[in-house]
Amino acid sequence: MKAGTHRTRAPARRLGRGFSLIELMVAIAIGLVLVAGLVTLFANSSGTTNEIEKSMRQIENGRYAAELLSENISIAGYYGELTTEGVLLTSPAACATASNLLGWDNGLSASPVVATEPLPVTGLSAVDAAALACLANHKSGTAGLVLRHLDTAFVTPGTATNGNVYLQSSRCATDPVATRFIVSTTSADFTLKDINCIAINKVQRYITRLYYIATCNECGVDTIPTLKRIELQGGQMVVSPLVEGIEDMAYDYGFDTNNNGMPDIYRTGLSGTAGAQDNDWKNVVGIRFHLLSRTTEPSADFTDSKSYALGLSGTRGPFNDHYKRRAYTVTTRLNNLAGLRETP
Repeated sequence: MKAGTHRTRAPARRLGRGFSLIELMVAIAIGLVLVAGLVTLFANSSGTTNEIEKSMRQIENGRYAAELLSENISIAGYYGELTTEGVLLTSPAACATASNLLGWDNGLSASPVVATEPLPVTGLSAVDAAALACLANHKSGTAGLVLRHLDTAFVTPGTATNGNVYLQSSRCATDPVATRFIVSTTSADFTLKDINCIAINKVQRYITRLYYIATCNECGVDTIPTLKRIELQGGQMVVSPLVEGIEDMAYDYGFDTNNNGMPDIYRTGLSGTAGAQDNDWKNVVGIRFHLLSRTTEPSADFTDSKSYALGLSGTRGPFNDHYKRRAYTVTTRLNNLAGLRETP
């Protein structure tokens, strides 16, 4: 470098320069695309989860309803220590509440002496069910079922029965011969003895239950079809919602026509032939029931165009709405009726 001269250095370029307007707009656009993708992914995931939950609730409700009804059917006709030999089966009014109208008679009021007890099973057609005032909010076109039995728990007669109907049978040889059992709502009436002929025998509560489909679960609030039960409690019929989303039920009754404890023919009701074995509810030894469950909420992207078979009652659908459905079929043996007919 020559003496007296020097090089002027160019100013350094700024390294911390900000985004230009174009760069900022591009970044925002990319960010919006990413956010939109995440929102869509979340929405799809949430929607899929909701649909899975709907289906799971529907399946669980259907299984629970099937198990519940099957358990109660299997115990129908359980009358404790009371022998059925020489006892006539009667068909009391389904909604009867007074103890003297329930089909029980120890024979003392009859001549000749004939004891009676209520039929364990009575089927209700859709028309029969619609005619019963005790079936609140009954869903038109659906059948019902009446089951009768004693509570499996034995209790000691107390000072009050809370209006419930109890049965006491005699196990003592010195009890009055004609008094095989006592049915009452009054504790003081139970005087029959235990097997030792000293202690008062225990009693069991008599149970009448009607199963039917209602148009609502919490009526006045929703319109969800629901399996409900009416039960005789405290001298009145008490309604209990059991399983929501049960839209329809149908029953095929297995009649034992040769008295061997096995169903020989299935019908949706009595045959109507006078004197025929399949025209008497006492010969029902099994029930094959069909239920149709649906989701409690619709699915916007789904249309139900299928038909569902409900046994001898035919098919239901297509509904062409947005509810998902599933049909169930369960066959249950009436152990307390079929077992007595079996040949050792």
